[in-house]
Amino acid sequence: MKNSHAIIVSLILIIIFVVLGSSISFSQDKSIEELYFQGVDLLENKKQYEEALIYFQQIIELNPGHAEAHFQIGKIFRTTRQFEKAITYYKNAINLKPDYSSAYYELGLSYLELQKKKEALEAFKQAIRSKPDFASAHYGLGLAYNELERYNESIAAFQQALLLDPEDAQTYYGLGITYKQIGEYQKSIDNLKKAVHFQPDYGKAFYHLGMNYQKMEKYPEAVENLEKAANFLPDSADEIYYTIGMIYRKIENNEDAAIESFKKATQKNPQYADAFFYLGWLYNKKGNYEKTIEAYQEVIRINPDYTYIYYNLGWAYGELEKYQEAVNAFKEAVKQNPEDADFHYGLGWAYSQLKDYEEAIESFKQVIRIQPDYTFAHYSLGMIYLVQGDKNAALDEYKILKDLDQDIADRLFDMIYK
Repeated sequence: MKNSHAIIVSLILIIIFVVLGSSISFSQDKSIEELYFQGVDLLENKKQYEEALIYFQQIIELNPGHAEAHFQIGKIFRTTRQFEKAITYYKNAINLKPDYSSAYYELGLSYLELQKKKEALEAFKQAIRSKPDFASAHYGLGLAYNELERYNESIAAFQQALLLDPEDAQTYYGLGITYKQIGEYQKSIDNLKKAVHFQPDYGKAFYHLGMNYQKMEKYPEAVENLEKAANFLPDSADEIYYTIGMIYRKIENNEDAAIESFKKATQKNPQYADAFFYLGWLYNKKGNYEKTIEAYQEVIRINPDYTYIYYNLGWAYGELEKYQEAVNAFKEAVKQNPEDADFHYGLGWAYSQLKDYEEAIESFKQVIRIQPDYTFAHYSLGMIYLVQGDKNAALDEYKILKDLDQDIADRLFDMIYK
């Protein structure tokens, strides 16, 4: 009886141990599953990357062979642009699960970010080897071929991706960009139009549509698409409006539209020197010299070394008969580049307007030192010599002008002997 009782007790203990063991194992599995889905929610939906990382790291502590946790950590690092770390975890996932096509795909994207184009190409090929109907992997292959400038193969890969997923906007975009790179602008436009059809807020696609139309000199269509791009790409809106302004400059009688575009560029980016420069240039063309000066002064505020800015400013002051300000501006231009003949000529002209003839003569002589055949410097010298009553010196300039420009020489001669 004692032996029978001992056996029964032992069996009961064994059953309890098995049940408890199963319960503990089930509880641990459930814990990992819950951690995984909570981590995915934090990563994909809430974009809380640091918090998501903690969940996936806990999973790996519990189960180092959990390939999906390694994969998700790779995604976190790729999303936060820590590409070397992302590559490490994608490789971990692949080592644990050799046919992990999504990990190969993400690995390829990470390699592309690091400009490791051949490694990216191989990763995308492995993704396709693991899953031949994986449309995104064919898309990635197209990206890699594009980066390697193997454009025909890139086009073929994108087209294969579209056979598998005919409504994928990013693949149409990739195909459109590749056609643009080889100069087939109409094919590029056709594919980019499909991209924005399937993704109506695809700002980059609108941008490249606009640039294609610009290449084809279809300026109204270019402007229309670039304006849409500016709405969808607020971080690039300043550059896009600048591009629109440059397009309007090419269209006859569109100075006002160009001005509005450059103004928008400067509103988006108050440090945009080029936009202020062309704003000033257009105001100058329209004869609005006060606004010209305002725009050029903004350029100087941003970049005092901006090429030709003081020279242009000097002429704007000259138009307003503010000759001392013009002298000051031209002096700054000469200081920037003492060997520029135009800068010295502007300075000489401004001095002559102030009737400071000695300084004007010195400036015009500097022009001729730098560029001996500078016609208007010789003419201006001749005119100053006449004002000073030195006909012989003026006649010497006439003799030089005869070999440079007969019409200008005749004008000076008529002034000498009127």
